[in-house]
Amino acid sequence: MTYSLDSLLALPRQEREQAALLLAEKARRAAVAEAWPLEFRNAETGRAYAPHHAAEQEWVESDGPRYGLLKGGEGSGKSTAGIIKDLRRLRRGMSGILVSPDFEHFKKSLWPEFRRWCPASVLVEKDRLRLAPEWEAHSPFEMHFLTDHKVISTLYCGGIEDPSGWEGPNINFAHFDEARRHKNAVALKVLDGRVRIPGPQGESPQLYLTTTPRKHWLYEYFGPPLADDPRAAFKADACVVTLLTADNEQAGNVESGYTRKRAQTLNDSERRVLLEAEWENIDDIDRFLPSITLWDTCREDLPPLTKQEPMVVALDAATSNDSFGVVGVTRHPARPSDAAVRFVQEWKPRKGIIDFQGSEDDPGPERVLRRLISEYNVVQVCYDPYQLHDMATRLRNEGLGWFEEFPQGPGGEKRPGRPIADKQLLDLIIARRIAHDGNAALRAHLDNSDKKPDPETRKVRIVKREQSLKVDLAVCLSMASMEILRLNV
Repeated sequence: MTYSLDSLLALPRQEREQAALLLAEKARRAAVAEAWPLEFRNAETGRAYAPHHAAEQEWVESDGPRYGLLKGGEGSGKSTAGIIKDLRRLRRGMSGILVSPDFEHFKKSLWPEFRRWCPASVLVEKDRLRLAPEWEAHSPFEMHFLTDHKVISTLYCGGIEDPSGWEGPNINFAHFDEARRHKNAVALKVLDGRVRIPGPQGESPQLYLTTTPRKHWLYEYFGPPLADDPRAAFKADACVVTLLTADNEQAGNVESGYTRKRAQTLNDSERRVLLEAEWENIDDIDRFLPSITLWDTCREDLPPLTKQEPMVVALDAATSNDSFGVVGVTRHPARPSDAAVRFVQEWKPRKGIIDFQGSEDDPGPERVLRRLISEYNVVQVCYDPYQLHDMATRLRNEGLGWFEEFPQGPGGEKRPGRPIADKQLLDLIIARRIAHDGNAALRAHLDNSDKKPDPETRKVRIVKREQSLKVDLAVCLSMASMEILRLNV
């Protein structure tokens, strides 16, 4: 209802007071609506927030389930999405907690990001100075927000290096950024105990995390359900959404080419975790050989390879921008229970491509393989089928020999896979049960290799230390050693 001043004064006192309250509330709501923007914009770039996909939008806008994880790669926009979710809840009158794993991270990372997205107009006037670039936090603090209801919502900000220090506030939501840096779930449990006040319209309390994943307690709580899962009830009340660094680059929020450039300093496992937000434990990755001298001590003078000695040849390659490796292994001439490296050759790409055929003067891997099969007793050719299926099938159909795909996963009882073979190779080297002539390329590939635990087999797997380093010959050696010692030859 609209009142003029004269009509308002003409009302009886009680009605006049009620009308004045209605007008004041209408003015307050109008002021709040004007203070909060229709869309949130980054104060530094002017770019409006936009979710990368429908799952992110639902995660930001939903009041359920109780627990949420937005896992993302570096620069994927996960913290920003969490901050937008914070602001939306604060506007609706819900108070909450915003924390980093420690106060230094909060000051240098989370708080600057929050400041970019929080309009000064939505804060009570006394708190607006905190958004100035020159303002610096020295201890935990509170922020107070205008809301759509007759309350002021509060955001408690700081680091959670000591979770017990956050056992006081009773709030509606908590946002824990980069939770992976905490070694246990104590902070999660403390925050869960604080998140217990419904919103003004009955909105359910929520606890949500925005972080790069780590396969520790985060995986225990938010990983895929397991058989007889002790966290089954928690997982049933949780939502997990993934953001990729590449998606945020495509949206124009990070430097063009950032994903590719960042990958240059990462090994494969680090790339999958830090750019693609996969569940993988990069903290357990160590050098495949604790010291390359373990390999050097296996060097010895071997007699020339004869045409009668059974040999397994292993192949590992990519179609472009990677090397092609061929390694031949026999049983040791003097110690039949041991292995001996009898042939090693590596091809590097030219203009990004491996020429499988090559020429008479400069033969490629297929020509060399044909020669080995024709000149020596090659009892098996084993290979990674990912890039070599077509060539192996063609040569097998020509009747050139026994070609076998080597399982790159755990394999089975009849054909063990890579994790078992890689662990056996490590054991052979440590026990000096494998001999070689000192081939420099093979030594380099072993020195480039890290080992990653395989949870299914409790063995290890050879992985690259860095994306640019080559390990093809090490993988070939693993496959060929496994097969020559497994076969009854």
